[in-house]
Amino acid sequence: MKLRRLTVLLVFISIILAIWGVLIEPRLLVQNDQDFSWQGPVLKIAFFSDLHAGSPHISKDYIKNLVRRINEQKPDIILIGGDLVINGVPGGKKMDIEQLVVYLKELSSPLGTYVTLGNHDWWNDGENIRKVLEENGLRVLENDSVFLKHKEKTFWLIGIGDDFTEHADTEKSFSKVYGETPRLVFMHDPAALLKIKHHYSLALAGHMHGGQIFIPGFGAPVTPGAAPKSWAKGWIDFPMGKLFVSRGIGTSILPVRINAIPEYVILDLY
Repeated sequence: MKLRRLTVLLVFISIILAIWGVLIEPRLLVQNDQDFSWQGPVLKIAFFSDLHAGSPHISKDYIKNLVRRINEQKPDIILIGGDLVINGVPGGKKMDIEQLVVYLKELSSPLGTYVTLGNHDWWNDGENIRKVLEENGLRVLENDSVFLKHKEKTFWLIGIGDDFTEHADTEKSFSKVYGETPRLVFMHDPAALLKIKHHYSLALAGHMHGGQIFIPGFGAPVTPGAAPKSWAKGWIDFPMGKLFVSRGIGTSILPVRINAIPEYVILDLY
């Protein structure tokens, strides 16, 4: 009798988790507020990754809501950590970059919007995605850097290519960087940092999706790429600098998220 009750309870819990993980959590969107002390300018950054436009629940209305909420925060700069599009997820509908950029070009900040491409972007004609983005005012920073000034202080913004598709070149990314000016790095796959030989102030990445399923006390059972599973989300101490990995927004392979709520990140640097 006890075994039967336990079985019924486990089945009930499994059904609830399935409903939550497939129909509810992937539809959510939270703002993750973080702060970081550095030697650069006081700076508000909006960062998001893994939009996977067209995956289940990531509709045009969802994207418009994301853009509106980010703009309401009045960030000084907007960084996008790749995987704007998706190959295909059960229940989703493919969205081309030409459709997506109509909404992304509405993102607004004084220092502009910068993008680094992810593996799904490269699998869907990365060069065309770069072209369309830049034609619409979003600058793609692939293994490159730009020197920026804000509130009378300067910093380097460094974009590293995607490690998962072997587009990462950390040496090229830092080839123009000189001096002791603070360095802000962003990329798609945090595994690129495993090859880095340069110090930086803060690095931002995505790709890991928080595992899409994150078990308290255990972590993410599965994560993509060469980065450790412990890098699935949040702050990570790294010898060359500090790393923050976002849970991202959309889904890949399976349309499920459990304890890995979709997020965009607002970082206040001071």
